Amino acid sequence: MTDVGWRKLHELRFPELPFDCGNSSDPGIVYGPDLRDWSAKATTSDQYRIEKYIDRFDLRDRRVLHVGIGNSGLARRFHGHVKEIVGTTIDKPEIRVAQTLGYPNYSAVLHNKYSGGSASLAGKFDLILDNNLTSPCCCFAHLAAMFSFYEDRLARGGQIVTDREGLAWVPPESNRRWSFDFDDLAAVASAAGLAAFRVNRNVYVLSRAAPPTPTIGSFSRHMARRAAMLPGKIARSGPRKLARVSRKAVKWLMMSARSRPPGTHGQ
Repeated sequence: MTDVGWRKLHELRFPELPFDCGNSSDPGIVYGPDLRDWSAKATTSDQYRIEKYIDRFDLRDRRVLHVGIGNSGLARRFHGHVKEIVGTTIDKPEIRVAQTLGYPNYSAVLHNKYSGGSASLAGKFDLILDNNLTSPCCCFAHLAAMFSFYEDRLARGGQIVTDREGLAWVPPESNRRWSFDFDDLAAVASAAGLAAFRVNRNVYVLSRAAPPTPTIGSFSRHMARRAAMLPGKIARSGPRKLARVSRKAVKWLMMSARSRPPGTHGQ
């Protein structure tokens, strides 16, 4: 969409937000360290749901862009079965944590997603993960710059993955209109040439076409990884945890089998 189109969208749907802050050198809102630096904090629930969603896919030949690396928990979890992970942050402590891991297929760079610049991020990405698209934003023009950057870096068939909780969250002192719901997200995605999809109650995907369904093979590997974590979860949550996971696996396999044409097989 042209600048005129973004202005029209702003006027019709987001008039409470400033259109252009005028800060081209370092756009965005800088929080205090307690909200910004996540290098030594636990993974949030919304980030975990994004990870759970992408774990269903075969990522062995996929490039992942993780915007806001935090504690590098995603890299710890996925570096062994993904082609490459590139992480971004605006906080040097998070860079230092990433560098200590020493994974050959994981790199982290300082990058402001609202700048629209991409010189430090080469190539296309099959997955772009960002659990907090809007709340650190300063104005609608720089939101448009971020979406343009994401669309430019998204590979063919790629997905931008976010979460309802992170999308809606804003700190107390921020403009509450930066709290987006799914319809808000769909409106700005459309302006960037993307479509929005609810893949479940919490996880949202932006892409150029409907997101793919995991193959039976990739989903089976996902369930095997989850099963490996079950002993600890059962100890904490009891047998009901095992029953819930088993029901979900059986339900998905039955739905997948019904949806496949005769003679096709999962990979």
